[in-house]
Amino acid sequence: MVGEASPSLWHIDLAIEMTNEGDGVFSYRGALYNQNLQFIDARDWDTGVRYVPEVSGSWLIKADEATIISGIGNENRWWVTEPGTYEVKVYFGDDGNSVMITAQWVGELEPMVVPLGAASGQWDCSSVPYTYNIYPKKGTEDIFVYECTVMPGADGKHIKFISYPSNFWETWFYLPESTDNGVVKFVKFGDKLNIRRAWNDGNLDQFWGFADEDCTPELKVKVTLNLNDDTIEFSEVDPSGIDEITTTADRRVEAVYNLSGARVDIDNLNKGIYIVRYNDGTSEKLMK
Repeated sequence: MVGEASPSLWHIDLAIEMTNEGDGVFSYRGALYNQNLQFIDARDWDTGVRYVPEVSGSWLIKADEATIISGIGNENRWWVTEPGTYEVKVYFGDDGNSVMITAQWVGELEPMVVPLGAASGQWDCSSVPYTYNIYPKKGTEDIFVYECTVMPGADGKHIKFISYPSNFWETWFYLPESTDNGVVKFVKFGDKLNIRRAWNDGNLDQFWGFADEDCTPELKVKVTLNLNDDTIEFSEVDPSGIDEITTTADRRVEAVYNLSGARVDIDNLNKGIYIVRYNDGTSEKLMK
């Protein structure tokens, strides 16, 4: 799956691979956003066959009533009407010549936030790859920990967060309650500040940041965003902290990426921070 409704957005190399259940049935249970979606059989725009509605914009939750067409390069799209957790199945029959799709909304989105700004290198709120998604700290539902590197020369526009990737008028922004120059609230280690939640209020270009002299040549930062009490805290990264990749019978590692979004070999990781992608569509951070 690929498209703004998918956690992969339009990054074809990150397209979500559905689970092959056998007998021509493929399934997915996970997050979808209220945006466009396509089904494609390869991570390649030039060769992948797309399975799309005959009428572009048809609702995904009514896909079982739609006429499905297939072909390379077809730009028709499904429309996901509401963000949330979905169960999606694609059924192939008649030696692949017939296709049926079903989709059901089964719950709210899993809590998550996405970093924007110079620290992540991500600026467009609608196109952040899901390798950057941050999920709640273990044992919580609303505390998010983000470790990053901040460097001088970015005018202090280092960090802000959104609730999930989407158009700026369709996602929550988590921003400084006040700024020092209209754009940036300059911070130091130990600061714990209130945040401001904003929804398309016309004042979204605001960040937390470190002054150049405080992050020369670079600074490792741990950011704790607490959406229970609407605070944000900045502290030093513990260099001894090591995460583990956790798997279960139903949750398996699908790929590992560096913070630039490039896929890496899980068996040959150098010291650093990586994003682990699981077969259920979730991701988490690994520090080695």
